[in-house]
Amino acid sequence: MKRVTRIIAVAALTLLVASAAFGINPDNLNRVTFVNHTGYDIWYLFFSPEDSDYWGADILGTTRTLDDGKELSFYIHYPDYSNAFDFMAIDLDGDAYLIWDYVISDDRAATIEITMADYDGGFEMPDLAEVQLTNVTGYDMWYVFFSPGDSSMWGVDMLDDETILFDGEILDLYVPVAKSATRYDFQGVDEDEDVYEFWVELSNRQDVYAFPIELSDLQ
Repeated sequence: MKRVTRIIAVAALTLLVASAAFGINPDNLNRVTFVNHTGYDIWYLFFSPEDSDYWGADILGTTRTLDDGKELSFYIHYPDYSNAFDFMAIDLDGDAYLIWDYVISDDRAATIEITMADYDGGFEMPDLAEVQLTNVTGYDMWYVFFSPGDSSMWGVDMLDDETILFDGEILDLYVPVAKSATRYDFQGVDEDEDVYEFWVELSNRQDVYAFPIELSDLQ
C-alpha cells in the first residue's frame, strides 16, 4: 500500500519534446464513473497508477467540481487486462477521501462511489500550480492525458467523456507543488486519431505554466 504522503507533482521547470514509450488505441479505452455520496462537494480528484509513486493532476481541472449526489465519467487507459489505481478526492472543507488499489478491468466499465467510508480526515493541501495546455494544432483534441512519467499507464483522460478540447482552446489543470522536479508525460489524440506527445519536468518555480500542443508534437 502506498503512503498518503506520497510526493505529489508540481509546477513546471522546462518543456522537453520527445516521443513517449507507449501509445494508445482509442478503441481500447475503458470508462470510469465517479459518484459523490460523501454529503459534501468535491473540489479536487487526483489519480495515481499502481506503478507510480506520484499523484497525477487534478482530473476535475480548474473549472469543474463533483457536487454531492452527482456523477462524472472519464475515459481511462491502462496496458493490461486489468490494472489498479489509487484515487484521492478533496472536498470543500479540505477533507480527504482515499480509495486504494482499485482494480479496473476490460470486462466492464467501472463505477467508483466516494463515500464517508473512504474518509481519511483533514488533508493539508499544498499550493497548487496551474498548468495550461493550449491546442494550437488546427484539429480538435478528443483525449488529453497527463500522466506521471514513472508509470507505464496513461491513466485518466483529463477531459470528461463528453468534452472536446477544440482548436484554440485552453485546458487548465491543477498540479500540487513540491520541490523536486518530476516528469509528466502528455498525450493528446485528435479527431483523426492522430497522436501528439511530449513530456515536461515539473517543480515549484511559478504559479502558472503554459504549454502549447503543436503540430511538431505529432508522432
